[in-house]
Amino acid sequence: NNRPTSLSKSKSSHAIFGRSLSSSEEDLPANVTTSKYRRDSITDYTPYKSSPIGLSYPRQMYLQKKRVMMKIGSRGTNPSCFTWPRGVACGPDNGIVVADSSNHRVQVFDSTGRFQFEFGSYGSGEGEFDCLAGVTVNRIGHFIVSDRYNHRVQVFDASGRFLRAFGNEGRSDGKFSYPWGIATDALGFIYVCDKENHRIQVFQSDGTFVGKFGSIGSRSGLLEHPHYIAVSNTNRIIVSDSNNHRIQIFDINGRSISTFGSEGSGEGQFKFPRGVAVDENGFVIVGDSGNNRIQIFNPDGTFLKV
Repeated sequence: NNRPTSLSKSKSSHAIFGRSLSSSEEDLPANVTTSKYRRDSITDYTPYKSSPIGLSYPRQMYLQKKRVMMKIGSRGTNPSCFTWPRGVACGPDNGIVVADSSNHRVQVFDSTGRFQFEFGSYGSGEGEFDCLAGVTVNRIGHFIVSDRYNHRVQVFDASGRFLRAFGNEGRSDGKFSYPWGIATDALGFIYVCDKENHRIQVFQSDGTFVGKFGSIGSRSGLLEHPHYIAVSNTNRIIVSDSNNHRIQIFDINGRSISTFGSEGSGEGQFKFPRGVAVDENGFVIVGDSGNNRIQIFNPDGTFLKV
C-alpha cells in the first residue's frame, strides 16, 4: 500500500493526497507543498514535501478537502508506482510532480493523475539521484530537486533534462548535510531545508549562494531538523521545525516573525510535523506526521476548525 494519494488543488478546486506505507512504519502524513501556480498540494507519506502552489480557500472550501477525489499509484518500480514517495509539487498546468525517493526518480502526472514521464535513476552523476527528498517547480516550469544523500540540489528543464547542480556535503555556505524540503518564490530564489545543519539556505536561480538563517536550538529563530518549507505570496517563509514540534514563520531576511505549535496530540499541537504549504490567503496546511493527520491554520497561526 505504498501509495501516494496526491492531493493538489487544481482550477476545479480538487485536492490530491499522497501516502506511502511501509511494513515497518506507520502511515504518517509527511509532506505538503504550495506554489503560486496551483492551488494546493499535500503529501502523506511515512517518513515523509515541498514546492510552489497556491490555494485560495475560505474556511468553507477547506471542508471539501475531506473527500478523496483521486488516488495515484501502488508500491513498485513501474511507472505510476512508488517506493517511499516524499516530496510532492504542482506545476503551472496543475500537473502533479512526485519525488519517488527510493526509486531515485521524479515522476510527473497530469492534473487527472495520468502518468506523463519520469526522469532520474540511482547514482551520483548528472541527473542521477540518491534518495531525493524534495521537489519544487519554479515559475518557468523548471524542476528543482533536493538530492538528499548526494548532498546537492539539481535543476531540470520542463522536459526533465538536466541543467545544473549545486552544493556538496559540508557545513560551510552553499554546502549541505542531507537537504530535504525545497521551495521557490516569485523571483526565482530557491530555499532549501539543510536538515542536519539545522538551517535554511537561500540561492539565486543559478545556484549562487545568497544567505542562510537558523542554527540548532529551541528558542525562537532556531531550528532542529527542519524538514519542509513553503513561501507565501507575501514573502513569508514557513518552515516545519520538526524536532521542535512547531511551525516557524520568517521574513525574507530570515528574521523569525511568529511560531505556533507544541508537542502533543491536541488541536494545534504536533508530533514531528513534516510537510507544509500556504495558500493565496495565507492559510497554512501542515502534515502532522506523528499524529497521522493534516491540520489547517489561519494566517495568524490559530487552529482552523473545519
